[in-house]
Amino acid sequence: MISATETLPSISFYLGLALVLLGSLGVVFGPKTSTEPIIRMINLTVPFTGVALIFLSYNYTLALLTFLSVDPILNIIMIRAIIRLEEMGGP
Repeated sequence: MISATETLPSISFYLGLALVLLGSLGVVFGPKTSTEPIIRMINLTVPFTGVALIFLSYNYTLALLTFLSVDPILNIIMIRAIIRLEEMGGP
């Protein structure tokens, strides 16, 4: 018989993969991503959550530390890129 603890890693792994793939496509080809860089930055939270779910299938501490360390760093990088784009007269 399959217990809940044996199925949880596979469910979170495959759900994480789906979120990473669909979220990445949404960031690149989603609505208004070419005109609004803030929307692109907000859309990045979907692939972040997918990566955290993939790591969650291996280790809970790894998932938490990865999500809490990568998310703020990438947000800072994206905000700086948006500010530079606006200074250069971009869209």
